Amino acid sequence: MAAPIYEMIVKGHRSWKVVLTYTTCRSRLNSVCLAGPNIVCNWNIHYCTHQQKEKQVQEDKVQAPARPQRYLFDKLIQFITNSSGKLEKRIPSAFQVYRTFKSGISEFVSDSKDFYKVSTRLWSGESLQQFKRKELELYRQFSSDLPVVGLIFVIAFAPGGAIVFPLAYVFPRFLLSHHFWTPLQKEEFRKITLTKQLKHYDYILDHMHLLSQHIQDKESRDYVRSIINKLDTNVLLKKSEIQELLPLFEGKPFHTDCLSIRHLRHLAKALSLSLRHKKLIKDALFLHYIDTAMAREGTSSMTDEELNRACCWRGLNPSGLQRQEKIHYLENWMQISGIIHEKSISLLLHLPVLLSYGLPSNRALMPASTIVKRGKLDEY
Repeated sequence: MAAPIYEMIVKGHRSWKVVLTYTTCRSRLNSVCLAGPNIVCNWNIHYCTHQQKEKQVQEDKVQAPARPQRYLFDKLIQFITNSSGKLEKRIPSAFQVYRTFKSGISEFVSDSKDFYKVSTRLWSGESLQQFKRKELELYRQFSSDLPVVGLIFVIAFAPGGAIVFPLAYVFPRFLLSHHFWTPLQKEEFRKITLTKQLKHYDYILDHMHLLSQHIQDKESRDYVRSIINKLDTNVLLKKSEIQELLPLFEGKPFHTDCLSIRHLRHLAKALSLSLRHKKLIKDALFLHYIDTAMAREGTSSMTDEELNRACCWRGLNPSGLQRQEKIHYLENWMQISGIIHEKSISLLLHLPVLLSYGLPSNRALMPASTIVKRGKLDEY
């Protein structure tokens, strides 16, 4: 049968040659040698095998985009990479808010853990003298931060509560803690707080002038009034002059039990402490223990932010002051605080007025005095 078919091919049935050869190659694919004379057959075998391999590759690979798409993709990535810095310069406020919020979350969580550790140690009965300055400062600061920011976090996790964060950034001074404030906001809010505190200084001096008339010893009475006159003329008091007043704050007339409610109210607001009498004394004693820890550890290792906060807590506006000026003020404060104890804690409450009333940085924030003559009680 093979011979007649071969003869038909030789006689000119060219179209059959391709079909017959192709069919033969397909039916005897495993036994046909690649060295055979039919080139078309070999090409078809190669083509079919390549198609099968290509199909397998496409099933487990991602197909590369076309050249125009790849070009656009490369250009887009290059543009984004190179323009991020330019975009930050164009809208710096948005990037500042993002970085501040991100770092604020981290700092707040870290302070929460440290606050819990300090609180448990205090609740277990450890003495305040056993704590470091940073631990006591954290406890004092975070005690006021936690209720506000903690409530914001609770609301944020409620359904639809995410809107509270944009609202908090509209009113950061009231709804956020210092962890989420920018450096400019910290300085601005510090000035606002100090301005409110400083307006009570004149009233405190007025009450001191009134109480001085109850001092039986004429020499002591004249000394107190000379101190007040110096402050009225912006003369800075020496720490030794303030230390000489200590006996008058241990008893009449300047002991806390001898002060009027209005007098105590001004003292509390001048240091942003509690208005309740017992709580005011506890807050003042707590500040005294922070002074003790600061004196023990020194001020040289304190950061600028820590110095600013320490000055604000003690009635001094740190804006515009050199680092050494802040340290000098804190050292004078600590030396006076070192002779104070619970019985004379009233001196610590009056210390911001006695030590910082005439300082230029404070005078810049003070309103013009409305008291013409000392001794006239205010209605504030």
